[in-house]
Amino acid sequence: MLVKKKDIRIEQRDNVMGGKNSCFMHWLIELPDFKGAGRVFHKVVVPPMCEIGYHVHSGDSEAYYVMKGSGIYNDNGEKKHVDQGTLMFTPEGCGHGFYNDTDSNVEILAMILFNFDKGKDITGLRFVKKPEEFKRVELHAPFGGKGDFYREDLLTGEELTGGGRVYAIVHLLPGCELGYHEHQGETEAFYILSGKGVFNDDGEKKEVEQGDIMLTGTGHSHGMENPYNEELVYAALIYFDKN
Repeated sequence: MLVKKKDIRIEQRDNVMGGKNSCFMHWLIELPDFKGAGRVFHKVVVPPMCEIGYHVHSGDSEAYYVMKGSGIYNDNGEKKHVDQGTLMFTPEGCGHGFYNDTDSNVEILAMILFNFDKGKDITGLRFVKKPEEFKRVELHAPFGGKGDFYREDLLTGEELTGGGRVYAIVHLLPGCELGYHEHQGETEAFYILSGKGVFNDDGEKKEVEQGDIMLTGTGHSHGMENPYNEELVYAALIYFDKN
């Protein structure tokens, strides 16, 4: 399923988590499409002098990835300056918040998955990472695709709290292709951060560009190619069908 940027639902929220002023939530994945694995995959626009108030997570964990801009992140009570490309992970039992102290909008990719490993203390998984700290995974014509490209892992393993298996930023270089393949028992979301490409949606090829979101659920297949001269960068999230 492909949802073009212009068709994504946008919700204005005032005083988010008790914070200052208003933020704008772009619903990249609607709740029924999470299949019980989570509840948020939003692009959050935080205007100048606006805030996501400090809050503690219970029953789920949240990751913020700064797509654009910079601001002040409240990391479990400690204030930190963060900027574009930074990933902040707040597991169950920890708290966070974000304040835009600049003159420009900040764009955050926010993702919340439920914690399916009940009773386990995961507070030690909390972190703030710069882009140079991400694990880089080299990809060589995966699923029968074409060329050599790479991904940067944002969350893997126990950091996905039993709700999924991969959350990464994929860098699909010009002339490269992620081969066509099927998913079973899980859904994969692609959200394009920059560039453009051709998405294979159950055998139908569609042009996609920055801001588009694609979902491929259990029993469905997809692929992605970059026939253009610029790098295609997208967030990829694989979460399990918990229903």
